[in-house]
Amino acid sequence: MVVLLGSLGIVTRDQWTWLFSSGSAETQNVIAPTIDSIDQVTERLYRVSAGNGSEVRYLITESLAGSKGLVTGTSTVVAGDIVVDTADPAASRLGTIVVNVEMFDSDSNLRDKRLRNDFLESTKFPFATFEPSAIEVPTGTFADGTSYPVTITGNLTVKGTTARVTFAGTVVVDADRLTASISATVLMSTFGVGPIHISGLVHTDDQVGLEFDLVADRVDLSSTAASPDELNRDIQVAAPAAGKFAVTVQPILERSCVSCHGAGGSGWTTVSIDTAGEAADIADAILLVSRSRYMPPWPASDLGVAFRHDWSLDPAEINILAGWAAAGGGLDLAPDTPLVARPADVEALARDLVLEPEDPYVGSVDLPDDYRCQIIRVPDPESDGTWIRGFAFEPDKDEVVHHSIVFKAEAAQMGEAIAKQAADAGAGWTCFGLSGLGGRVDPIAGWAPGMQPTVYPDNVGLRLEPGDFLINQIHYHYDDTTTPDSSTIVLDTLTAEQISTGGGPFTEITGSFYLTPAEIPCAPDETGPLCSRDAALADIASKYGRQAGFIPDALIRQCGGTLSDYDRLTGTIAHSSCDLPVRNPGTIFSLLGHMHEIGSSYRMTLNPGTAGERILLDIPRWSFGWQFYYEPVDRIVVSRGDVVRIECTWDRSLRRYDESRYVTWNEGTVDEMCFSSIQVIPGG
Repeated sequence: MVVLLGSLGIVTRDQWTWLFSSGSAETQNVIAPTIDSIDQVTERLYRVSAGNGSEVRYLITESLAGSKGLVTGTSTVVAGDIVVDTADPAASRLGTIVVNVEMFDSDSNLRDKRLRNDFLESTKFPFATFEPSAIEVPTGTFADGTSYPVTITGNLTVKGTTARVTFAGTVVVDADRLTASISATVLMSTFGVGPIHISGLVHTDDQVGLEFDLVADRVDLSSTAASPDELNRDIQVAAPAAGKFAVTVQPILERSCVSCHGAGGSGWTTVSIDTAGEAADIADAILLVSRSRYMPPWPASDLGVAFRHDWSLDPAEINILAGWAAAGGGLDLAPDTPLVARPADVEALARDLVLEPEDPYVGSVDLPDDYRCQIIRVPDPESDGTWIRGFAFEPDKDEVVHHSIVFKAEAAQMGEAIAKQAADAGAGWTCFGLSGLGGRVDPIAGWAPGMQPTVYPDNVGLRLEPGDFLINQIHYHYDDTTTPDSSTIVLDTLTAEQISTGGGPFTEITGSFYLTPAEIPCAPDETGPLCSRDAALADIASKYGRQAGFIPDALIRQCGGTLSDYDRLTGTIAHSSCDLPVRNPGTIFSLLGHMHEIGSSYRMTLNPGTAGERILLDIPRWSFGWQFYYEPVDRIVVSRGDVVRIECTWDRSLRRYDESRYVTWNEGTVDEMCFSSIQVIPGG
């Protein structure tokens, strides 16, 4: 039962759904229903109780940072009743077995914390149960000390999902104790907890082995003390070893980790590193994610140009972490010493305007992929317009916010926007694709998981004329929750006086999107009606409108190709490439690549095949959870006549689809994209 299915990943896209600081188990006990009506002449009652020697284990194959191995997690907090019929062993009974899944322990504290709260949601579902419906044992005479084969079929419930499972093994009964070893294999996907795919870090099989070594002590039926045993105990945490930390390790963590994983940071609800002791507790995991280059998150490789705000660690820093972890993650200061974020090379965003939607939005699980546009009014008390120097999107309910695109609309379009809002139930209006407004509506900013605030260079910004307003298009993805969302936009703005004394003319930044086909057929072993491209396009059109169904073919025509150039699958891998002319000349300020959840790699190249060929952005291991606007260090000027080549690769094995389907370019999370953006400073 063991639920466990767990999954073993250390970090995920996810990545941010549990609201939990310590990572410790909140429920540390277990209690199971008792079996009554015992025949004291022919039957014996044996009771499994927490801490009496029983173990429940999960075993799963995990590929972690390129190393493949078998992971085992163990819980000793298990309870249940077993009745042995000595006259007729086949009539023996097994009560409900209950396992506390919060108490599973593996060789990684970080894995256990993520398992408890991200995959199993064990703060909400702390127990897994197995309710037997049939027991098969050999017929014949009972004898103490004899090992009997046993097969037990019943309902296993994990994370609120129940499935029929059969365990097989052996049981030995003595006068005072019963021992049993039984096992089964189940699929994580059956219970909605896996398999886990985290690009560049961890991948697990779908199959998980469940093993029960049960020890049940005989209950004296003549005693009144036959109530179920209940365990209440603290999790034992070993004191950190002594060792060097303050001078060598602490500066690295405070510069590169604590800004996200300290209290209030974007990664704190995933893994908290508020104190030296918390860091020491996961020293091996910190080394693992650092050495694999999964953390600090910096997907871009050295093949591309150098970028500002590079979060990655250099080899010397990784060697320091390796030495510390090898010595046991030792400390030379008190474990409760606070760690303070001291990030380098980060430009602060002034929070001049924090703009909330007029009303929170509540969607429906009946529309899993929901695109919603809302009016965002920008205060302009002087009626002289607004210059935006910096921008940030802050998701309210990040468990349902997939991404955001922010558009600039002119004052004359406000009436149309208000009418759309009034005609649509709920806050805002449905807006698959673009904003849904007529006339010119320019995309000016966006957000996807991992993106940080943007601050433009001196004398550069985005201009809103008097009366202009913003439209925030949010892609919501609902699985099983529809909590109200009030995601906000934060603007760093400049006054007219600041502009007049800025020491030079003010330039408006511009940018363009570059779209490349995405055509990923079903693998040979996948079947189903949606494996037909025509059926998949019809399904897209039914969800997002007729225009959405035309996008894939339009992108192929734009690139001068045919479908046969793109709909090729090698194993589970698909690739796309398109050369497109530069649309906005100027000095590059930022680059962006965007794909969805089966993205594998991304590359943007300037003037390919020429003497001036230059890789601008290379992401060899795509991660949906970390998408950045990359700002080049060097001055890179693009002109009309220049060409950018966009290349995207996808791997179907990175996602398990509820229904096999041909995947193509479109709006939903089950669809894909190969989307790029280049922002430039004209004449910069």
